[in-house]
Amino acid sequence: MEQIIDYIKEVIEGMFESWPVKVNVEVSQEDEFVMVDLTTSNDALFVQPKADPLLALQHLVRLMVRRKFPEEMVHLTINIGDFHQRQRDALKKVAQDAVRQAKHGGAPVYLPPMSSFERRIVHMVVAEDPEVASESTGVGPGRRVVVKPRA
Repeated sequence: MEQIIDYIKEVIEGMFESWPVKVNVEVSQEDEFVMVDLTTSNDALFVQPKADPLLALQHLVRLMVRRKFPEEMVHLTINIGDFHQRQRDALKKVAQDAVRQAKHGGAPVYLPPMSSFERRIVHMVVAEDPEVASESTGVGPGRRVVVKPRA
């Protein structure tokens, strides 16, 4: 795994070499999970108003790691400016609001389409309350979570 971590660091530092944005790369690892924390001279460039540049960077680095180390199973997450923690916190609030609405309104609450990562967080929050249940519906980018009161 040390070789993979060194490769990830080298790839990311190489990507930013000719950019006017300076980057500091910290990589940590637990089992097959690799977390990359980036600190840049302009974090907002990657996460505001949407995190599309961050997610694109994460996708690109994942592809490069899979191509270089096809036999290894690596779960890679790149974080800039605590984006993922803020995203988790916001999703937990959305899920808690949906739980309240489903319990008090007695009807299903349909959340907007989400990524599998986002849906997983919502399902975990909903699972904490025995009075409601959740399920994913839809396909592809339209896949969403429905929070329903239990009968």
